[in-house]
Formats: sequence, structure tokens, C-alpha cells
Amino acid sequence: MSAFPKTRAAARYAARHARGELARARAAVVLARLGACEGIPAGGEVPAVFHGLLRDLVLAVRDLAGPAWLEASGDDPDVAAFTALQATPVPPSPAELDEIIARVLWARFAPPGTPRDGAGPAPGPGPRIRARPGSR
Repeated sequence: MSAFPKTRAAARYAARHARGELARARAAVVLARLGACEGIPAGGEVPAVFHGLLRDLVLAVRDLAGPAWLEASGDDPDVAAFTALQATPVPPSPAELDEIIARVLWARFAPPGTPRDGAGPAPGPGPRIRARPGSR
């Protein structure tokens, strides 16, 4: 089981739907960093040997979201939580980190009106059912 399922879903979404080539390339970097983090235990405190990998992941997400966007969105609690990670000497648990990163990526790349629970874009409207001619 991946230690970062919500982040992986958000990064995959950004890789497919970001407007620019640079953003899609940066999303690929985030996905590569996530691959490097696969060996990190999902629960409990993160061993010090993995702190560098998690720092690299946070920096890759910062680059993907964009420092200017992060600064402009600093009043958003999800963005503020992410920004605070950069000054934290010890990363939070992988589950908490997954939640924080996923929320900032969804805030940055999800279509308007999408819930930010880390579950990804809300499903679109269901199929429209048309009445048969003359059945009003």
C-alpha cells in the first residue's frame, strides 16, 4: 500500500490536466519523488533516514504549485499548512503529510467547485435522461 495515495492521485491529475508543459513536467517530478518514498513506513514517526526524501517531495510539490501561487494563496488554511512544512525540521507522519500535500495540489489544480478532501475531482453530472418524444 502506498504511503501517499491522495498525493499520488492529485499529482496524476495535475500531470494529465495542468495547462502548461512545465506544470505537467513538474507533476512528473512529484510522481518520481513519490516513487522514491515508497519504502517509507506509512504509520508512526518517520525514521530520520527518510527525512531527506520527504523534504525533496515537499520541494517538488512547492515547485509544481508555484511559489507565487502559494504566496498569493497564503490565507487559505490548506496552503498555510503546506507552507509551514518548509520550516519544519521533522516532517509529520506520512498520513498527515499525504493529506496536507494532496489538499494543496487539489486547491491548485482541481476544477472550481471540487471538494478538497483529497479524494480528487468531484464526479461530473450524471448522464442526462431525455424523455421519449411525446411522453411528457
